[in-house]
Amino acid sequence: MTEGSTMGGLILLVGIGALFVLMLARQIPFQIIGRIVGPVFRPIGKLFGLKAITRAGPGSVRPAHMGPSAWAALSRAARSQTETEKALGADFAHEDAHLKRHGFLFHWTGVKVGYIRTPGELTLEVAEDYYRQGATFLNGRVKISANPQNLYEDEEGAVIAEYFPADAGCLYLLNEMRKTINSNVRKLTVVFSTIIAIVLIINLLYNDGSLIALAGPMSLGPFTMSAADLSQAMFAGLSTIGGAFAMWIIYFMEYVPYQRNNFRELSNFVTRYLARLNDHFRTAEGQAKSVTVGQEKDAAKFSHSARMWHTNVLWIAQRIFFIESFVRNIMFQMLRNSGYYLVFVPLIFTVVLAGLNLALIEWTGFDAGARLADLGIIFLILFVVLVSIYAVFLRRSMASIDEINQDEWIGFDSLLLENVLGEIVGKYAEDVGYWKNRIGGSF
Repeated sequence: MTEGSTMGGLILLVGIGALFVLMLARQIPFQIIGRIVGPVFRPIGKLFGLKAITRAGPGSVRPAHMGPSAWAALSRAARSQTETEKALGADFAHEDAHLKRHGFLFHWTGVKVGYIRTPGELTLEVAEDYYRQGATFLNGRVKISANPQNLYEDEEGAVIAEYFPADAGCLYLLNEMRKTINSNVRKLTVVFSTIIAIVLIINLLYNDGSLIALAGPMSLGPFTMSAADLSQAMFAGLSTIGGAFAMWIIYFMEYVPYQRNNFRELSNFVTRYLARLNDHFRTAEGQAKSVTVGQEKDAAKFSHSARMWHTNVLWIAQRIFFIESFVRNIMFQMLRNSGYYLVFVPLIFTVVLAGLNLALIEWTGFDAGARLADLGIIFLILFVVLVSIYAVFLRRSMASIDEINQDEWIGFDSLLLENVLGEIVGKYAEDVGYWKNRIGGSF
């Protein structure tokens, strides 16, 4: 290889290495840039009216102009928190203490079995607290304002977090597990794209027939290969097989077990949490049906008890409904974000390699495209096969999501809320009818 070719190849390697680090860093570089340029662009934004659009007050909607909204939406990458995370708050030391994390490059996250902030039993004190929370929610106003700078699912997650502060810990842990799963997919695409790029670059640099120098040509009937061509083919074969083997090891030995554990842990946590709420629901249901049974004769206390347990039934059912909605939300985010990674990470690597090649043509005269043509048809075929293997692995990056099965937990549909409410009202009607008949048909 000439000195210019060697220098060009090394620049390509350094560029891919820098891109590898930046892609693994996720939003950190954007956040650093945002903090640096923020004080400079903030006065400019105010001058042109490009200011952040905040949430409107209850019952009103701020006018949203597409220009400022679209401009401000670009700042999402520089934000340290999503809208959902802001709504959840920051007091989650208890949850973090029960969150187990494993792994170095890829991670799997699980919640220790001992964690659930929701009380074990629905005592009278807990029921009174649920009554206050439920009354606030059931008498509350639906927020019709939204921040157009946010993605829709982030805005929806923030609304659920604001409505159900009692389940903030659960929502926080679900969001953390979602972030871990998405991060693993992003890392997989970055690592695999780097492997593909390195295989390509080392062939551009070193596959000139000198590292594997065979003595003579090979002949198979009419097909003949010179010693140099055969040496290039063997180098291409070894490098592409090495790349494929590296991807196989990373995918099956690291990525798949960790990702499967993530989905299984998420499903197990949802199952445990909803089981606790279901226990409370059944307790509230039983108490609501038995309000008329007992020695209580104070009409005010009797009425308060009936209202409290009836509200508990509705409140707990709503919590289960919206927790499942939040799970649907993070499932959508995981699949949507992973789809973005599978498309845009390889595209970014391709664009960076093409851009570096154009720059090298000007700086050193090294043309990777011309050099690629010199490697011969065998390398091109092997490289296409390697890219196909790469595509198959990435396409199956979310295959473990089938570990989540809604039939495994007690969801909103299992509560049979309409039947329960009907039975409660029916029980009250029966008792009223009994006493009406007992005292002569009327009160």
